[in-house]
Amino acid sequence: MLRPTISVLVLRHVANCLDLVGCDPEPILARLSLRRDDLDNARAVMSLADFLDFLEMAAELADNPYLGLQAGRLGALNSLGALGFLFLSAPSLRAAFIGFDAYLAAIQDAVRNRFSTHAGIATFEYMITDQTLLARRQDAEFSIALMHNMCRNYVGGDFELIEVRFEHACQGDERVYREFFRCEVFFDQETNAFSFEEQFLDRASPVIDPELYPIVEEHLRRRIAESTRRARSHKEIVRALEDSPLDRTPSLEDVAAVMGVSAATLSRRLRAEGLRWRDLVSDRRMHAAARLLRQSQRDIGDIALAVGFAESSSFVRCFGRHFGTTPQRYRKGEGIKAG
Repeated sequence: MLRPTISVLVLRHVANCLDLVGCDPEPILARLSLRRDDLDNARAVMSLADFLDFLEMAAELADNPYLGLQAGRLGALNSLGALGFLFLSAPSLRAAFIGFDAYLAAIQDAVRNRFSTHAGIATFEYMITDQTLLARRQDAEFSIALMHNMCRNYVGGDFELIEVRFEHACQGDERVYREFFRCEVFFDQETNAFSFEEQFLDRASPVIDPELYPIVEEHLRRRIAESTRRARSHKEIVRALEDSPLDRTPSLEDVAAVMGVSAATLSRRLRAEGLRWRDLVSDRRMHAAARLLRQSQRDIGDIALAVGFAESSSFVRCFGRHFGTTPQRYRKGEGIKAG
């Protein structure tokens, strides 16, 4: 299964925020197989699931349940790479939101990002659409706080919100949120969003020359086109996996030959997307095994062989790493986590 990704530049900002509060982000980065130098590659992406986990682990490491909010408030011009420059160079706040809405896909997958106006009220909405990604509270608070900060940087200190909404339950002191956003904050809502008076949309920003806007927009348009081409490559990879027998998965070299590229090129493309061939193969095997456990009465040894394992013990270990439980307990519906 191909996982949604996010630009590593966003993680770099959060890592820098940890440095500011005296917490070393290196141990968390190491758990995600990342080095600090990896975060300086403006073209690199990482798994969105790993990014969400990093935020949650960072809040725990800093012993700060409001880390996402505070990291959002500290958002700088380069926190979102080219997308941040697009927002702050827009000829009006309205154009800034429209551009952000159009090009967020250049840095993040699996997100619903909407900007709308109604009856004199403007609303910005952000929500991760992949329902298997559960660790999302810190990300929601970070994203809403960052966009609020971007608006204040664009318009100035008189920018005020009417209300803020979060999809998660309140897990701290509600007064912290009200004081942070200086408005009413609601939890257990259908989405993450903030609203403000539409009159602010006609404001222009003195931060960056608006002549930069079409240049950055063209850059992001090319990034979106590249992402579309990569998506087509992904479909070819998925098709090659799906067309092969479960117990005889094709090699990276086989798939590369079908796609007309070298194995090194295909491996490099996968790495750029935060993916590894062995993870794609493992995901396919594990989801096939889960289906067989749910829908058949075959014993564990037969299922292990059916999905390409030579013996049961390695299958059980791999299944446990993926789903957080044993095949036996999974079959009974016990202790299941999202894989």
